[in-house]
Amino acid sequence: MSTNYIPALRIPSKTVKPTATVIFIHGLGDSGHGWKFLSDLSHQSSEFDHISFIFPHAPKIPLTVSNGEIVSGWFDIYQFGGKGNKHDFDGYLKSIEQIKLLINEQISNGIKPERIIIGGFSQGAAITLGTLTTLDLKLGAFIPLSAPITQFLQLLKSKQLKFNIDTPVFHGQGDSDPIVSIDTGNQAADFFQNTLGYTNYKYKTYKGLGHSANNDEIEEIFKLFRKVLPKE
Repeated sequence: MSTNYIPALRIPSKTVKPTATVIFIHGLGDSGHGWKFLSDLSHQSSEFDHISFIFPHAPKIPLTVSNGEIVSGWFDIYQFGGKGNKHDFDGYLKSIEQIKLLINEQISNGIKPERIIIGGFSQGAAITLGTLTTLDLKLGAFIPLSAPITQFLQLLKSKQLKFNIDTPVFHGQGDSDPIVSIDTGNQAADFFQNTLGYTNYKYKTYKGLGHSANNDEIEEIFKLFRKVLPKE
């Protein structure tokens, strides 16, 4: 299936042919351009110049929690903090399927599944964890950062496939995040490690970090690139 209809910022590898791909998913109200710095930093080093990057753009949706304001988002929010009894499960699952289409596109282009990393920030991190849980093939790694995932945990438990049960996961969380609390991060990490049984799940918190990423977190990402996507 063609994925040309999925809007994304695509950054080619600096080599003639890429041998690895990173798909990184932005958060609420952002676009793929907001994380382009990740490819810019990576391509400053020859050790990462074989990696292509895809930064998909979320669709514009009315956000219920903001009185129907039109924003770029991967799923609607009815109450902040994952509270309440109503959640946009359909929008969440639809966005996960969009990412799976991008994965299949890369495989069709000759990239091995184990040479693909999925990552994301905030809503994008929630989509990353949903992809980890429901994907029916094994990838290279997953990188959720500041994931608002509480409202989707039981849904994912009911849909879990175990193809990536031992795939490397790096989950970063700021301990001063006012949007995705440290308690949310702790709960998610415990759930994925102890309830769902992921065995290669690294959860790391960052003192003083709010709803953003810092240099130490980015360096953890580069460590994973080196380990999972070395030059062939």
